[in-house]
Amino acid sequence: MSSRVARGDRVVAEVAQIAAMPAGITARAEAVLAPLHRLIRFDAARIALLDSQRRRQPALSSHGYDEKIQQYLQGPETIRELELLGLERDRTPLRMKDLTICPSALTVWREQLHPAGFREGIAVPLVTADGRYLGLFGANTVSATPLSDAARDLLQRLAPLIAHAVDPMRSITTLAALVGDAVAGVVLTHTGDTVAVPGLPGHRLLTPGAPVPTEAATCYADGDTRAAFLTPSRQTHAAPGYLKATMLACPDQSPHDLTAIVLLSPPGDLHRLSHREMTVLGMLITGFAPAQVIARLGITAATMRTALEHARIKLGAPSCEAAVMRAADRGLYLPPTIATPR
Repeated sequence: MSSRVARGDRVVAEVAQIAAMPAGITARAEAVLAPLHRLIRFDAARIALLDSQRRRQPALSSHGYDEKIQQYLQGPETIRELELLGLERDRTPLRMKDLTICPSALTVWREQLHPAGFREGIAVPLVTADGRYLGLFGANTVSATPLSDAARDLLQRLAPLIAHAVDPMRSITTLAALVGDAVAGVVLTHTGDTVAVPGLPGHRLLTPGAPVPTEAATCYADGDTRAAFLTPSRQTHAAPGYLKATMLACPDQSPHDLTAIVLLSPPGDLHRLSHREMTVLGMLITGFAPAQVIARLGITAATMRTALEHARIKLGAPSCEAAVMRAADRGLYLPPTIATPR
């Protein structure tokens, strides 16, 4: 018994060391499978992350399954059956012997795994320390002998470490830290929804469909990896306030459901730019022709030229064209989707 405990402790220490590696999540997932294989001697295994919005569960690392089974395991039918079994709800490892329903009632077992020669298996939910369900570690054996209770319990002990190793939010929070004075943030998804950034609160300006995340999504769709712009934080003429919104494209990593981080921070030095000047700059930066600016704002050509010249002086630019470029580079403008004429 003592040797088994010692072996388990060594596996835990090894997985913890892998989880702390600076490599990407795919490399960490691949590395984690080696000590897990020594622990339970599986014939096939995978670590997969859930994209709940698109009903996909792509594998970070997968060994022993043929292409047909791999495609099925990452699809919506497998996700539906995992939900039926309560894996995400109960958050405890589940062996075939633990099922409360007949395995043949599961399409994934009846039509995929069992015909391929597998006779036992286990699914381990991966949940982060802050309670986020990420996906699963799954393994199958051709032997019908189920995994022991001790091995199952050790896998449950290892699950948070595996989750930490493959948590996509680790790289995202590192990226968010580049905006050191951020006061709020969200992550945009491919479906237009938002998820929280660990360690940062949300904000009323960052709710799904609001102007700020919509503008950030447009910047991302245009191919920008980074963009910054201003947004009014108080809707009063007497005491206008602003925040700076920064969009940072997320790393291209599984499960590929997160697109960009949107962070709010204090605006910094606004160089005494007026609301109208920031609005004119924003329209020019986003491609409006001068005539369109005049028509959109209901101002004269002289008024627009004056606003632009004032902005040039305040920004210390040698020309109005340079002022527009400087405002774009520093995020000192109000996009047309956000600005309200004043």
